Amino acid sequence: MNDERIEQLLRHGPAIRTPEDLLEQLKRDIRLPRVEAGILRSSPSWFRRWIPALSFAVILLGCLVAIGVQTNMLVNLRRQNEELKAGTQSLEALRSQNAEFQRLSFENQELDRLRKDNAELQKLNTEVAQMALALKGAGTVRAAHEQLLATLASRKASEPNQNGDFFADAQARAERVQCMNHLKQLGLAVRIWAGDNKDVCPPDLISMKNEMSTPIISQCPSDKSHNVTNWADVAAGNVSYNFLTPGISESEDPNTVMFECPIHHNIGLLDGSVQQLSPEAYQSKLKIINGRKVFVP
Repeated sequence: MNDERIEQLLRHGPAIRTPEDLLEQLKRDIRLPRVEAGILRSSPSWFRRWIPALSFAVILLGCLVAIGVQTNMLVNLRRQNEELKAGTQSLEALRSQNAEFQRLSFENQELDRLRKDNAELQKLNTEVAQMALALKGAGTVRAAHEQLLATLASRKASEPNQNGDFFADAQARAERVQCMNHLKQLGLAVRIWAGDNKDVCPPDLISMKNEMSTPIISQCPSDKSHNVTNWADVAAGNVSYNFLTPGISESEDPNTVMFECPIHHNIGLLDGSVQQLSPEAYQSKLKIINGRKVFVP
C-alpha cells in the first residue's frame, strides 16, 4: 500500500463528528486574568522587581560604610598607639636622665664630703705634727722646768706643788688629738668601703684593710694595754676602739656612734665626723635609741 492508496482511503472514510460543546470546553480551558474589585491583576511593578537588588545594594553600602568607619578608627588607634609609644620612650629617657642626674649629684655630694674629710684630716695631721715637733724640743725645757720645780720645792718645802706637770698635759693633749685623727681615718675607711658595697658598713675592721692606710690607726696612742703592729692583731680584735656599727646601712641616723675610744671619750659618727667629749658629756649626750648608741647634741 502506497501513499496514494492511503490518501484515497482517508478521503472516503466516515466523517468525524465534532462534539457540540467543544467550543464551550475550549473557552473554559482558556485562563484569562481575573478581575477583582474592578481591577485587573497584572504583572508585578518595577519597584517590586528591583526590591531584592536595592536591598542588596543598601546592605553592601552599609557594609562599606562600616568598614570605612572601622578602618578610620583603626588608623586613629594606631596613630595614638605610636604617640603613646613615643611618649613612653621619652618618659623612659627622662627617667634614665633623672636617675643619672641623681647618681651624679650623690657622687658629687660624696666627693665634697670626702674632700672636707680629707681637709680635716690634713688639718689634724698638721696639728699632730706641730705638737710632735714641739715635744721633740721639749727635753731641755722639761729639764729646766724640773730644776725650777726643785728650786721652788726647796724654798717652799711646806707648800704643795701648784704648778703641775706641763709636759705631761701637753703629751696627753697631743695623744688625744692623734686619737681623733685615728677615728677620722677609720670613719673615712668605712665610708669608702661602704661606697663599694651597697652603702653598708663592713662586718669588722679587718674587712677594710685595703681602705686603711696602716693597722696602727686602730690603736689609741694612750692605750698601753694593746700593741697593734700588723693586720693579724687587727684580725684578732687586739685594737683600742670599739666598732659599734658592723653591717648597718649608711642611711641610718648620721649621729649614730660608729667608733668610740674608752680612754679619751672621743667618738666617730656614722656621717664621718668626730666628736671630742668630756666625761660628763660622754655620759649625758650618748643615748641608746633602737639598740644603737646615738650622739644627741
